[in-house]
Amino acid sequence: MGLQVVLTEHAEQDLEDIYDYISASGSPQNADYVLDRLLEVTENLTTFPERGSQPKELRLLGIKEYRQAFFKPYRINSDLLT
Repeated sequence: MGLQVVLTEHAEQDLEDIYDYISASGSPQNADYVLDRLLEVTENLTTFPERGSQPKELRLLGIKEYRQAFFKPYRINSDLLT
């Protein structure tokens, strides 16, 4: 059984902003594709919560309960705390 992924309001807004930006640039199909892939990476965290690397800027501060995963230029951060 995996963990539950909960998006913060800020994360949801970021996804909406990314979608709107790509769509407004003339590519609604590409916006759909990018959003689908970002949500797929996010959903994969339910099965593999320790996927990815620790963000360097947090690791340097001794904070180790976060991981990052990437899709294109986008970075998805996850908190391993339950």
